[in-house]
Amino acid sequence: MRSQLQRDEQAVSAAVATVLLFGGVLSIIAMMMVSMIPVIEELEGSIERHDMSSQMTLLAHQTAALSETGMPGDSTEIELIPVDGALNWNTMQSSMWYSATWSEGMSFRVQGALDYDDQLSIRHPESKNTAICIDDLRLGPSNPYIFTVPAWADSISMTAAPGLALPLGPIDIEIYEDSQKLSDVELKVDGMYSMNTTENGEIILHSSHQLHLLIARGSGGATVVQPNDPSPVDSTGSSWSIPLPLGDSRIHIISESANQIVINNQSSNTFYALPSNQNRVGVSFSHSFNQSETEVVHISSSSPSRLILQTYSQENTGHFSIPSTDGQFLGHSFITPNINGEMVFSNPGTESVTVTWRGGGLSIPANQSSTFPWPPAEIRGAPLLDANGDLFVTWRMNSSGSGIYHHPADDTGALSGQLHTLRTASSAQIHIVHAGSYTEWNLSGSNSANGTFLDDENSEIVDISSGSSQLIVENGHALKVLYLQGNHGLVQAVHDGAQRCMPINTQASGWIESVLPWQTMGGRSEVDLKNAWSSGTHPASMQISLIGVNGASNHATLGTVWGFHLSRLSYEFRSSIVGMEVAYSGGAVVTNHPEFEPYIVVPPADRGGPGPRFAATIPSLHPTQDSTSGAGKMNLNIELIDRSSLASSTAYEVRRGWSNPYGAAIAEASADGLESSEDWTIYPGRIDLLSDYVGWVPDPSYGTSEAVWHTNGEPIQFTLQMASLNARMSEVIS
Repeated sequence: MRSQLQRDEQAVSAAVATVLLFGGVLSIIAMMMVSMIPVIEELEGSIERHDMSSQMTLLAHQTAALSETGMPGDSTEIELIPVDGALNWNTMQSSMWYSATWSEGMSFRVQGALDYDDQLSIRHPESKNTAICIDDLRLGPSNPYIFTVPAWADSISMTAAPGLALPLGPIDIEIYEDSQKLSDVELKVDGMYSMNTTENGEIILHSSHQLHLLIARGSGGATVVQPNDPSPVDSTGSSWSIPLPLGDSRIHIISESANQIVINNQSSNTFYALPSNQNRVGVSFSHSFNQSETEVVHISSSSPSRLILQTYSQENTGHFSIPSTDGQFLGHSFITPNINGEMVFSNPGTESVTVTWRGGGLSIPANQSSTFPWPPAEIRGAPLLDANGDLFVTWRMNSSGSGIYHHPADDTGALSGQLHTLRTASSAQIHIVHAGSYTEWNLSGSNSANGTFLDDENSEIVDISSGSSQLIVENGHALKVLYLQGNHGLVQAVHDGAQRCMPINTQASGWIESVLPWQTMGGRSEVDLKNAWSSGTHPASMQISLIGVNGASNHATLGTVWGFHLSRLSYEFRSSIVGMEVAYSGGAVVTNHPEFEPYIVVPPADRGGPGPRFAATIPSLHPTQDSTSGAGKMNLNIELIDRSSLASSTAYEVRRGWSNPYGAAIAEASADGLESSEDWTIYPGRIDLLSDYVGWVPDPSYGTSEAVWHTNGEPIQFTLQMASLNARMSEVIS
């Protein structure tokens, strides 16, 4: 049978058209999916951003409340619930700073100090920059305060520096000798610990809290005691915590005005020190203790004061340097104690200097020292000194007696520097201590010696004879010098990262480069940086003080910068692109969603007004070593460890800066209400013409991430506090 096959062209066309139509529909659907997926992902990212922003906002509010009103030991708990992202800690990508100047018409700016290298730049065009002094603030739970006790010490006594409040629990102190741990000490709150070190060599202390540490040789001597709340302007204070040894001790408190003094030991006693009604005489107060057992004595005063402690008042014992009214040891104006002995006036300059006091005076030739019996006759109170040039002033019992004191530097006028001139009438010793990471030094003149200091070789004791010698740093960082004479003496120690000063001696309208006297950590890993912070080879946040010319003074503290390395808790997620985050750092909640555009969800907390007032508490939040990270439901326990005052004084310019990428956005977001200012609308960028607004103003300079607290030229009642917070993050197991 023969089959008859025919081709139906219409059917074929219809089939082909159907296939093509189906393929076209699939292509359209695919194209729609390709274009819709980023939109869907962006919507999902928006959900993640807003969800975590609300949780981080709650974290910011609770942390701010704990920082501003809490006491050590107080804590708060927060649960953070991620959507699809993960919570992580970042310790290297967030930093902020505050700065304040203490004289009218002055400015002070710093850049590069928080970049993890060993360089920084300063800018102060109004007068000559004499020096900068940098203190490591030792922020973070893994960064202990490190104290070095020299081998010549016979005993040490210590107590906690209370700050605004005493710490809650015992302070952990580890004692090392030759890299071997000798013991662990749990120092009780408001307690003291004493140790006989006669048979020991050099001892290293690691303390979880700042200490007041007294180092004694023999039976002790006399020293100026640092206050609990030193002023950044002149280093005076109004409260002290002193670990008194057994036996007789005596304190002397000096101030420029009347004083109410409260002494708390076994009981509380109030005393009043009144002016003597003599011109050019301050207020002096003395009090004796007879201790049958060691005890911490707390002392407070109503006026800014200095305190001298004598623990061994024999006729030939005692030696200490007296700070000037500007806070440095080299100055032209001093308030001196009314203690029997003699005063040594040292002139490091090239011209003679005349110093006067009530009823007398003295001319000190260039590069020489002169002595005068002290106190001057018929003076009732603390004699005030005025000089027509810069001098060092040192009290001692007599020239042949015993004593220990910090010998300040000629070039910085502070505790450390690169030039020390030593004048002595009899044999003595100097203990040269490193204040940096690398230094080559040379001692010449009546005595000669030289050496090189590295991190593991950082001190040397040199015997000196009578005459004049100069200790000069030929290359590298700074030195501290302790002067030792006789068999007795007393000195208060500072931790190893304190008072590292470098000379500048330059005036310029632009940026001046200087050195950060620690090891550089540029390009190193996060693990290396954390180890450097812990060991003290790189500063874990810092305070930078500018010393310069102000009127007749060449060594006035002109301004201070507080720089903080902040740990950032970030919630990392992805939308249509990767790398999105919502983060909390330093009181601010920030995000880079969408498209890496910095946005401030919650600006840093501060308190302004009424009038020209400004106050802020910086929440220095750092994770504990056992904190976890990840994408699960997290419990965040935040504990307040310490709250301390950094400044409470009258300032004339206050700035705040933040590291990128959020610095400029924070500066803009902080200027609340600036857009309503008519002056700013008419004269944009002209802070000097802004008269109808008080608050933060973004610095109009190009490329800056700073803001200026504007008060129409009025002095600012400035208060800055720091809250040290430990955060432990752990996964919630249901």
